[in-house]
Amino acid sequence: MRQCAVVIPVYKAELDAMERFSLDYSLARLPGRDLFFVAPATLDLSYYVRHFPGVTVVRFDDSYFASIKGYNRLLLNPGFYQHFATHTFMLILQTDAILLKDDLDWWCAQPYDYVGAPWPDGLEIMVNVDVFGGANGKRVKTHVGNGGLSLRRNAKCISLLAEFPQATQMFLHTGSSEDIFFAIMGAQSSDFLMPNERVASRFALELKPEFYHAVNGGQPPMGGHAWWRYNQAFWEALLDEAPPVPVSAPMALPAQLPLQPVALPG
Repeated sequence: MRQCAVVIPVYKAELDAMERFSLDYSLARLPGRDLFFVAPATLDLSYYVRHFPGVTVVRFDDSYFASIKGYNRLLLNPGFYQHFATHTFMLILQTDAILLKDDLDWWCAQPYDYVGAPWPDGLEIMVNVDVFGGANGKRVKTHVGNGGLSLRRNAKCISLLAEFPQATQMFLHTGSSEDIFFAIMGAQSSDFLMPNERVASRFALELKPEFYHAVNGGQPPMGGHAWWRYNQAFWEALLDEAPPVPVSAPMALPAQLPLQPVALPG
């Protein structure tokens, strides 16, 4: 079995300048890794094939990419993880995330089943389903698990969805964020391990990156999510090169590529 699939969700015909910079920068730090674009069945991927020829394309139904709710449905579908079951882990690398270095071997050697950037103020919801239904309901707060740059153990993600079927259906019905499901229900699982806030901050950062950077003695994380949205100056100080001015000219695209969408249950 291979160690880790690097999975890059794309949903539009071209990346903008900052996304292109982020992906170029990240992939330059992942030589020899197994790279995959996951994309809508009918999206013309000529741009991606031309600029990223070493990345395998996997297509799923368009509905999974038509909205944030659809994307959440994709990542809450056990069939999605089963498709990558030839790999023990999956690294979700969204196009607004950036990798400073490749520490994947180290993180994959740790016992964690899900690692994502911490949420400094935490997220709290009432859990009143599955084994926590009725009088067993409880409020659960978590500080770990942004999904934009996240490492997931495929088999354990499948097991977690099966362990909490009512919670899974609730998240699917409401369109709630899939990473909140894994963060909240993973923390309540009998067999799903996640790091604490400080450990997670060494993997990736998003909100208040300067705080975690200071807490960790100036040690940079492996990467970050939405890095130009919250504190671009912080991240620019860690990069080996400056990001471009976010302007990109449209490019002529070749003819539509053949479609081979993967059918998932549900």
